[in-house]
Amino acid sequence: SLGQAKDNQEHLKTAQQYFQLVGASASECDTIPGRQCMASCFFLLKQFDDVLVFLSSIKSYFPNDDDFNWNYGIAKAATGKYKEAEEALLSINAEKYRRDYCLLAWLTRCYIMNGKANLAWELYLRLETSDESYQLLQLIANDCYR
Repeated sequence: SLGQAKDNQEHLKTAQQYFQLVGASASECDTIPGRQCMASCFFLLKQFDDVLVFLSSIKSYFPNDDDFNWNYGIAKAATGKYKEAEEALLSINAEKYRRDYCLLAWLTRCYIMNGKANLAWELYLRLETSDESYQLLQLIANDCYR
């Protein structure tokens, strides 16, 4: 998280290597934490199809987990599976996520790609005027007029 927040490539590389070390180890590779580690490794590498292989294999253990649904929803959206991404992102209850621009942007894209541009517009209208609201407006314009 620190590496992502500060866009520190060295921290991200170290985190990815540790996730891979644990996830690929003989003692962890077939465990839930091991699969979470491999999903995190591939997430940091932006290999979202691989992320989904691991997250899908453990999804039934995390039906109401906001952290899981955050990662699962973003990975689904990043691979163009917008219907499933929308469902996962909408299942998130924690306010810290529901107010996060990243979630709002991905949910906006999901709405548009699923033919629900009106819901994307409603998300935009609920935001206060800010740089983020302007970025969301640009996302709506670009995605609606592809």
